[in-house]
Amino acid sequence: MTPWAGFVTAIVAGWLVRDPRRAVATVIVPFLVVLATQSWMIAAGRAVSPPGTVTRFPQSLSYWIVQAIFLALAFGIAAELSSLRRARMLADDGTGTGRAAPPAHVASASVLLALLTVVFEVGYLLDSSPVRDHSGNGAPPVQGLAGILLCAGSFAVLSVLTIRARRDIAGRNGAGAAAAPGRT
Repeated sequence: MTPWAGFVTAIVAGWLVRDPRRAVATVIVPFLVVLATQSWMIAAGRAVSPPGTVTRFPQSLSYWIVQAIFLALAFGIAAELSSLRRARMLADDGTGTGRAAPPAHVASASVLLALLTVVFEVGYLLDSSPVRDHSGNGAPPVQGLAGILLCAGSFAVLSVLTIRARRDIAGRNGAGAAAAPGRT
């Protein structure tokens, strides 16, 4: 669930917020809400994974490390997408003024993500029921694997696009130092 939550929040934040730092900050709360719900559902025995996945320390440490990786991927996707969108906006503007994202974009992204999080949480909680046979091998469900691949693939593609954008800017600036997209 968290890879999907990270991906969706990162795309919304990166698309609407033109400042990479603000885009990353916009991702934190929705991701943590979904992580808390997911962890509670696992601990309550309402998930494919056994409750010990989140409650037995130090064995559960791997679960929390993986969640930190998903959060880092979401941060990266939001920052890179925001950076690329901002660079395109500046290129289309032609002035190179480095306009920052208006606060309305941050607010609208936050409201949209809050609504999506509430809808998702209600749907997830209503759809859950106690699971009798938990997966003993610790393998994530198919939708979890799809979310992981989507996050990792998106991060990789956006990284390549960001590197290319920075090279293009460096080429336009001549032999001088390259300005990173999204930085003014």
